[in-house]
Amino acid sequence: MKVNRNKRFDYTPRYYDERKERIEKIREMYAETDKNDSTERQTQIRDRIQSAWHSQKSYSKQARFANVRLIVILVALIIAATVLLGYVDIFAGEVIDLDQ
Repeated sequence: MKVNRNKRFDYTPRYYDERKERIEKIREMYAETDKNDSTERQTQIRDRIQSAWHSQKSYSKQARFANVRLIVILVALIIAATVLLGYVDIFAGEVIDLDQ
């Protein structure tokens, strides 16, 4: 008896891998920069660190100003509430005479 077998194809898929191409370009770019002087690379790294440090300082300043602003708003609201409640209390005392 003869058994039918599936046909076999020698097919190797070809596709474009965008990620792999991007990685290869980055590798080529860094291969070219490796040819540059190491002091230049050190100055680039130093500049990156300094810019990150300055951005972190500006963030902490903004946070401090936001906290001060919040405290000022809360103090103003407490004073306004105290004055308003005092006015309502005086007004209520005039309408309802509690001494009688």
